[in-house]
Amino acid sequence: MSEPVFLLLFLLEFFVGSIMFSYWLGKIKGKDIRQTRDGNPGGSNLGRVFGWKWGMAGIVLDFLKGYVPLVFVVELGILQNWRLAIVSVAPVLGHAFSPFLKFSGGKAVAVTFGIWSALTRWEVPVLLGTIFTIFSLTRVIRKKGKTTPADDAARVMVGMLAVLVYVLMRGIPYLLPVWCMNMAILFYRHQRDIKAILVNQGSKRNAR
Repeated sequence: MSEPVFLLLFLLEFFVGSIMFSYWLGKIKGKDIRQTRDGNPGGSNLGRVFGWKWGMAGIVLDFLKGYVPLVFVVELGILQNWRLAIVSVAPVLGHAFSPFLKFSGGKAVAVTFGIWSALTRWEVPVLLGTIFTIFSLTRVIRKKGKTTPADDAARVMVGMLAVLVYVLMRGIPYLLPVWCMNMAILFYRHQRDIKAILVNQGSKRNAR
């Protein structure tokens, strides 16, 4: 595959990823969701502001922009190895650093589900979904109420560690660099929430 085609696919995937559906759905409802809650212009924040139906719409659209373009690249065998790895992460990069929002963006969880659905034929999303469900059920059982951004960050990090185990067990070479790049972006976009978790844990230890 020629370098121009590789570059074109990267730019296309990045562009599609950078379309901030949840932000624009919020604007349709008359509010900039970046100015509410945790300021995340993604589906989870959209749902917290306007209800689960709007949140689900944003999440599905964010998922599809990660899945649809990439699944064609994967199934048609257009790219392999490191080129496929780089193009795979482009939608996540576009969502996290959207040029339409002055290179700011969302936390890239739904689009992460999308790219891994395309790369692993739904195996990783089933794994992540199971972990997310366990987190949610645990919270319900413990009567903790609604999840917080810090809770979301915790389950994303734990989920991605489980994905790493999956990647190492499968032994497919290009999946490891995809995971590394994806994890780096997710960690960066969740860093404020991760710091909140660490501060909270430190406070609990000091209170003992």
